Formats: sequence, C-alpha cells, structure tokens
Amino acid sequence: MSQIPSLGVQLVHIQGPLKGEIQTFTSGRVLIGRHPDCDLQFPKDLVVISRRHAEIVREGNRFKLIDKSTNGTFVNGKPVSETFLKDGDVITFAEGGPKVSFLTQVIDEPASVAEQQAERRSAPDDLPPEPPEPDQVESDEQAALPDVPQPPPSPKSPEPEPVNVPFAVQYGPALKSFRSLPIVIGRGPGCDFAIDHPSLEQRHAQVFFSGESYWIKDLTGQAKVTVNGQPLQAAARLEPDAVIRLAPDGPGFRFLGGGRLVELEQSDARPDPAPEAPAGPPPVPPVAEPEKQASKLPLDVGRKASSLFKKFFS
Repeated sequence: MSQIPSLGVQLVHIQGPLKGEIQTFTSGRVLIGRHPDCDLQFPKDLVVISRRHAEIVREGNRFKLIDKSTNGTFVNGKPVSETFLKDGDVITFAEGGPKVSFLTQVIDEPASVAEQQAERRSAPDDLPPEPPEPDQVESDEQAALPDVPQPPPSPKSPEPEPVNVPFAVQYGPALKSFRSLPIVIGRGPGCDFAIDHPSLEQRHAQVFFSGESYWIKDLTGQAKVTVNGQPLQAAARLEPDAVIRLAPDGPGFRFLGGGRLVELEQSDARPDPAPEAPAGPPPVPPVAEPEKQASKLPLDVGRKASSLFKKFFS
C-alpha cells in the first residue's frame, strides 16, 4: 500500500546572521523570532526581529505564513499579514532584516518509489558509458587551446553516477533544492536548473557527487567554466568557499560546502586596478624662499592623508 509522503519546511538563509545555513523543520508549526522557544531563533541583539515575529503553519499540503511582529514580514518584497507560501518565495523578517527562501521538502518518500529508484541505480543500462581515454585525444585538446591556462593536476576525474545527496542552488530570487545528483545547469529548458543568460550554452555545466565530495564539470567543450580562476578541461572537486564562474561575463557562484551553491555578491567583484604613475625620476622642486616652503606644508599633509585614504579603501 502506498504511503502519503510527509512534508517539511526548508528555509535557506540568504541574508542575515545565519546566511548560508539551510534549516529543515518537520513539525506542522514553525515559530520564528528571538524568543528561546522559537524553532527558528535569531540572536537576541537583533532587535528589528520581534520575540515572536512570525509562524509558518501547515494546512493540508500547503503552508501559511502568519505575521505576529511589530516591524512587519514581507514575501517577495510585499508586506503580508497572512499568506500561503510557494516554493522559492523569499521571506524578509522586518524591512532590511534577515531573508530566507522557502521550500517544501518530502520527508518520508513512499517505499515503492524508493525501490524503483534503487532498481534504476543498480541497472547497468542507466549508467553513462565510460568515455575512451586515448592519450592522443588529450594532447589534441591541449593543442587546440594553447592560450588557456591549465588547472593544476588533480586525481583522475570520476564519472557522474546517480547518488542520493542534498544539493541547493540560489541565483537571484530563485532557489531550488535537489535530493539527488547529478544535475545539469544551462540555458536550455530541459536543464535541472535553468538560467536565462546569453553567455550560457543550452547544457553548460554538470554538478555531481563522488568519493564523499561534490564535483563540477564543464559541458561546453570550450573551457568556459572556471573554479577559483582556473578554466576546467575536466571535472574539478569543489572545496568550501570555492568561486565558480560559468563564463567570463556570466553568472558567478560561491560553494559554501554541504551541497550549497549561492550567487556571488556584488562585494565579490574585483575592482579595476588603479592606473600606475608614469615611470621616471621625480621632478626636481624649484628653490623657494623660506616663507614659500612653509606654505607648502599643508599641501604635503593633504597628500599624505589622501594616500592613507586610498590605502584604506583599496
């Protein structure tokens, strides 16, 4: 007999003191605030959050958000008193306060479905064919990209296989969680996580899990995907805090570890380097009378202060 799946609430923190954390709640009521009894408890010194700020209550197979605060609760930028939530909704607790992305999650999967997935994983036909490994193909690819810096050598890249592990991707207001890998990221409608960006290919990159680690693979064949500035010729292991760029002018992400991939913030962008002063010996100052030399002292002090400001903000 098939079982009715049990639904839970998953909150992914995208702004605030808990940024990067993913919390899952299985009860039918989630209380949010600064009070010690709250299920989602914010720090006591975050005074924009009420002691009991809001709650999420399950009604059937839907979840209702109820505001109980002084400073308000917002869903996708709009203030609400009560509203039913949808996957991907962004909840802001108080104006300018912490933000979370709401997702529902199936906690108990029906046994029949689990058995079917186990059978598919064990079937040899479902596994991707192993590609040939001739040395000549490798050298031809390297010869075709003479100007592209090669990433440091890593252990032999594993091949993607279906594995049940959690994974979540956040890009702009969109956030999606997965219960198994591999997944494909790209511009095509058939991708698991689609991003409408002109610099992406239809099937651009693949994320998979192997050997207790998360990996990313470039599917473009053009070494567009980089990890920490190094273009990929094969798959690369994702270490915590790794910076992934899908294209030179395309979307960028940071891997937080634990299967969490979030869009790079504006502060991660590199500022353009300041222009260097022209080379050459410094000009010889003209001989000045004593009173004129004394009048230049405030200007020298101003230059030193300007240099200190430049050094502080650079």
